[in-house]
Amino acid sequence: MVRAPGRPGIGLPVDTGSSRPRYSLFMAGKTASSRVAARRRAAVEEILAAAWQLAGEHGLAGIALRELAGRLEMRPQSLAWYFPTKNVLYDAMHAQGHEEFLHVLDSATERGPLDVRRAAHVFADFCLASPPRYQLMTQRTVPGFIPSASSTVLARRAFGAWRAALAAAGVTDPDAVDVLTAVVKGVVDQQVTADPAGDRYLRHLDMVIDMFLAHPWPAP
Repeated sequence: MVRAPGRPGIGLPVDTGSSRPRYSLFMAGKTASSRVAARRRAAVEEILAAAWQLAGEHGLAGIALRELAGRLEMRPQSLAWYFPTKNVLYDAMHAQGHEEFLHVLDSATERGPLDVRRAAHVFADFCLASPPRYQLMTQRTVPGFIPSASSTVLARRAFGAWRAALAAAGVTDPDAVDVLTAVVKGVVDQQVTADPAGDRYLRHLDMVIDMFLAHPWPAP
């Protein structure tokens, strides 16, 4: 059960001292104790986890705040302390998705640069792991939802990390980056839409990458 100790700020960038700014789904007020801040942060994470579960069951547009509150054993008014509207909730989910992608890329490159094929699979596997997350991050499936400025900054940072991974694999031409992104995304789109439980399209990803690599792209 989640309680509402106070109204947090959602989607604010924070400085963690690392070279890559992190994105916080919650930032406590200046006078809040660290213990209260930790409780609020845990509450937000629990709410988002339940929201993703609902998205998996009903689709993103099918998330209802009243149902979400009931699943968390909260009063709707208490949920509103954290997410006063669905668009605020979607924005936090959108931001969380991009932060998770950054984490996946960081983990994948810990042992060194990726080759093009591996980079493509990292992206595709991340997208297919959660179709609702993929749709919210890359499509406009929720009428009326537009990511906030801070969430958009994080999305650009995530795409920048993807470009950096491709550059390390030798793909630096801007047109090549755009084509590869579109090709991998196209495979994912088809997989999610036409065969979400199988691999009808995903199993052709290596062949598609070979076709991409065979093209005479400009030398770096």
